[in-house]
Amino acid sequence: MKKKNFDDLKVADIGQLRKKVSDLERAKTNELLELKMGKTKNVHAAKAMKKDIAKIKTILKMKLISKTEKEDKLSGDSINKTEVKSHATS
Repeated sequence: MKKKNFDDLKVADIGQLRKKVSDLERAKTNELLELKMGKTKNVHAAKAMKKDIAKIKTILKMKLISKTEKEDKLSGDSINKTEVKSHATS
């Protein structure tokens, strides 16, 4: 995956990222099947797709974490964890 494509994925929404992951997983499976049947000689394509899937899943996880943190701050339910730890040890 090129740097420009990676930067474009950082600004994509969660739905687009999930769709991209599912498309890449399907393509990786097809590539592995073709490799096993001897239709293709490119043994590195599936490995590159696997790395791309991992990159996208990382971006997706970061977005989901930041989204839940923002929702916690907006709802006012977040508690300072240092306060909880200090009261628990007292």
